[in-house]
Amino acid sequence: MSMVAPKLGYFNQGTTAGALIKTGPAGFYGVISTVTGGAVTIYDNTSAAGTILFTKTLAVGESINFGGLGIAAKLGLYIVVTGTVNVLYT
Repeated sequence: MSMVAPKLGYFNQGTTAGALIKTGPAGFYGVISTVTGGAVTIYDNTSAAGTILFTKTLAVGESINFGGLGIAAKLGLYIVVTGTVNVLYT
């Protein structure tokens, strides 16, 4: 039996407001700081509440990758960021 890797999507967020990335079960695979650095928090939820999957202040160009396994989210993926980042997810 062969394993087929899921196709990753990306979500670009560049404001200080929060944003819903995906509703429902999702895989969180990483985050890339693009134009500016800043603090980023990813929630397993459809709002800025509940379980925090990831939080960190990133430098410009910094990349965090969780590899092929990713982190499973049950409720959805929601981001709050003070810079500009791309989030890798399924």
